[in-house]
Amino acid sequence: METTRHAFLAWSLALLSCTAAEVPEPKGERAIFGVLNTVVVAAPPRFGANLHPPAMTHWNTEPWHNQWWLAPSINPVTARHKGFVTEGGADFLEDNSGSRLGYWDVFRDGFFDGGSVAVYRYSDGIVSLLREGGIKRYQASKGGPNRLTFAETGPVPRAGDFYVLTTERTEFPSSVTRTWGKNPWWLVSGFQLQGQAKQLWEQGVRLRIVEDAPPDGGGGSLALTVPDGVAAPVRVGYWLLSAQQPDWPRFREGKIYVARMWLRQEGLASGAVEVQIATLKTATLKVSGEWQEHRIEFVGAPPRRGAEPFTIGTREAGTVYIDNVTIVEKDGPPPYGFYPEIVDTLRRFRPNTLRLWVLQENRGFGKCLDDALGLPTESNLTFKEQRGAATTDPLGLHQQLMLCQQVGTDPWIIASTMFSTQEQKNLIEYLAGPADSPYGRRRADMGQTAPWTTVFDHIKLEMGNETWNGMFQPQGFSGKPEIYGAYCEYMFGQMKNSPCFDDDAFQLVINGWVAQPKNNKWGWGARALRNAPSAEAIDVAYYTGGWDSVGLMKAESEAESWMNILTFSRRMLLPRAEQFKQTADELAEEQGRPGAVEALVYEAGPGYTLPGPGKFDLEEQKQGKSLAHAINALDIFMMNLRNGFGDQSFFLFKNGHYWASHNRQWGEHIAWKALGMRNALLEGDLITAQPVEMVTLDVPETQADVVNQSNSANRKVKSFPALPDLPLIDCYPFRDGKRYSFMFISRRLSGQTPVVLNLPYEPASRYTLHALVGDHPGLHNIDEEAVTIQTTEHDGMTRRHEFSMPPHSVVVLVSEAR
Repeated sequence: METTRHAFLAWSLALLSCTAAEVPEPKGERAIFGVLNTVVVAAPPRFGANLHPPAMTHWNTEPWHNQWWLAPSINPVTARHKGFVTEGGADFLEDNSGSRLGYWDVFRDGFFDGGSVAVYRYSDGIVSLLREGGIKRYQASKGGPNRLTFAETGPVPRAGDFYVLTTERTEFPSSVTRTWGKNPWWLVSGFQLQGQAKQLWEQGVRLRIVEDAPPDGGGGSLALTVPDGVAAPVRVGYWLLSAQQPDWPRFREGKIYVARMWLRQEGLASGAVEVQIATLKTATLKVSGEWQEHRIEFVGAPPRRGAEPFTIGTREAGTVYIDNVTIVEKDGPPPYGFYPEIVDTLRRFRPNTLRLWVLQENRGFGKCLDDALGLPTESNLTFKEQRGAATTDPLGLHQQLMLCQQVGTDPWIIASTMFSTQEQKNLIEYLAGPADSPYGRRRADMGQTAPWTTVFDHIKLEMGNETWNGMFQPQGFSGKPEIYGAYCEYMFGQMKNSPCFDDDAFQLVINGWVAQPKNNKWGWGARALRNAPSAEAIDVAYYTGGWDSVGLMKAESEAESWMNILTFSRRMLLPRAEQFKQTADELAEEQGRPGAVEALVYEAGPGYTLPGPGKFDLEEQKQGKSLAHAINALDIFMMNLRNGFGDQSFFLFKNGHYWASHNRQWGEHIAWKALGMRNALLEGDLITAQPVEMVTLDVPETQADVVNQSNSANRKVKSFPALPDLPLIDCYPFRDGKRYSFMFISRRLSGQTPVVLNLPYEPASRYTLHALVGDHPGLHNIDEEAVTIQTTEHDGMTRRHEFSMPPHSVVVLVSEAR
């Protein structure tokens, strides 16, 4: 009869060639676990993922939905700014500190004229709305003044109050913005003047957003005006494809695509408008003075040149009006519909939640709720500091909630800290209101008549993303956790004031920061939570080693480097996670609501340096995508699960490099496979596994290593202390009726580990093994799936079951009671 030991010998592994001088030897002969039916965590949530569907870009990735042009919308531009008051009066406020009223001189005199302002006050742990209204005059410059004049007099702002400005613009004179002022031809990033933009501008070529649009075209269109005497042709557009790298985005070869655009013209002698779609198709259209949709079919094929644009232009003087420009696969899903393989890939992972970024603008100047609820062609653009305004999001909230529904998961929505009080109420009405309410009607108009709260078990609403992070200004509250917490409490109150709000349908979430210290009086997240008694969850991020984690360790050899990675989560992250959970529990109890604040993980997975020109390092990618880092990532996810954490969200569902779940061919990276083993194979309640005997490692003191980047380890830390008796094998047993499943994780660098499992039930002879193994911890799936999950069926399960556990591996054993 075949035994488990024999099964693993079939996967015999080559041991790493390392000496005792390089890494310490494990202690102990075997790992013995006594399993009890005592429940540790009842029905713990499956792991989730962050989701931010991409637009088509020539260098990054293809879209997951059937719309292949990055700039479908040409509408007015929304811009927002948040800052803190330094002085005020009945009819003015000033901000003369830090980024100032103009946010490092991005915005100048007149930019927010005619817009709106909301001013909030923080006092005694509470935020309130001081005043809101129109902006009569906006003055901002590097040297001052930095003053906003209200349209009406009202309560006097004082130092420490904070404001949110909002405007909608179609014109951007050089005087109103420093960055665009030096480049007046910037307007819409997807429709840039091709060729010598400065010379064309000096010859009188102009781009304008005008309030003239075709049906379903939103609030505007792009007007390209060419005066007499300009050397032809004049084109606008952006890069579509590139042959620079073989794995860069491509259209699906042989598939028919349709480029659709609405055009009209004034003054063109013949009405001829030229359209170039990379090297795939060139067409000349006959355009009239009335809005008309034009369609051009082409066949997907590889690019031929280093960079190939999609452009629209003319050789004649006059004005061409352009709007609603899209590219769709003719026989693909409906426009903006997700490709089935994306849906199927997520279904296989079985996420408990998908964390949605559609309402959030990390680095930039905000968006309005309305801009994220409809189709991109109908939504405003978002102001960007460089190269013009951009489509707010390639897919709106409706499409992303539809994806959650198709996958069978709950949404975790990041709500912008720049939304007004009314927008927060409108969001609740959109999600939970009847179809005849104003925002319920907007939902119904997109095809979802029933409230989204009837579709999902719970909807998480999180106030901002990493609001502690100084890089993510002006949306954040860097260094101001008490104000952030009180602001969350105020906005949560606005949501709850909606007649559509249902406590059972929503979970309100605030940001934490990495992990709380034992002293919960001064940790960022703890200080925020004290002022947010309505918050039902607080979240943190745990990047598992790598370049943007809580600590970096020097290694004198390859073997030591892999040992550091395999033991990182157990050594570095677990203590912080336990402190974080303890702090959240203590504060909830202090607030008179014991157990009412759930600990969540909003981002986790292998870490990397921040991308940038010339910074790509394939060796870094290989290490982050390695089998060792996959085990390390699964390790902290599972330890947090056992400690009672709620949802944990992998960063990021996407294909490609850096924070990616899949390679460019949509093969699974190993970390995604490891997390998926929990989701697919472990059912029911987590029950008790008591270590009776263990193989351990005395981890030596390690010197700290620091990578010079803004989000790397704490540079004050010089070394990490030794940690004796670190366990090398872990066991997570689950019970679902008569079905038992056991996950084993090996942190061991080399050598098999005998494992003994003492069961609380009489098992059936038949059992299944699922193993994620490889002959080296550095194996990766970047080019192909070199590491896969091996599944085999066996007989011979007994109440005292023995097997041999490979090093740096994950094994799931599934058995049933007789």
